[in-house]
Amino acid sequence: MISLSINIRNPFTNKFRNLYSRTYATIFSNKLINLEFYQDSTIVCFNISWTVCQSHAGLDIEIGLLGYCGHFNFYDTRHWNRRLCCWENYKD
Repeated sequence: MISLSINIRNPFTNKFRNLYSRTYATIFSNKLINLEFYQDSTIVCFNISWTVCQSHAGLDIEIGLLGYCGHFNFYDTRHWNRRLCCWENYKD
C-alpha cells in the first residue's frame, strides 16, 4: 500500500451531512467507482492511497476544504484470501 494523508479538522464539531453518494459500474470486471460529496468538520484534507492484494484494493482519493469534501474510490469488489494469496471465489 502507498498512502499520503494530510488532515486538519475542527475538534469542536462533529457535523456530517452527505450531499451526494453514487456508485458507478465500469467496463472492467469486478471494478466499481464510488463518488461522494459531503460536509464535515474538515478545514483542510488530502488523502490518497493505492492498495493491492487486499480486499477492495484500488485507488482512493479524498480532498476537502473548509467543511466540504469530495471522495473518489476506484476499487475491486472482491475479497483477498491472505492464506492462499489470491482472490476469493464464492460459489452459489
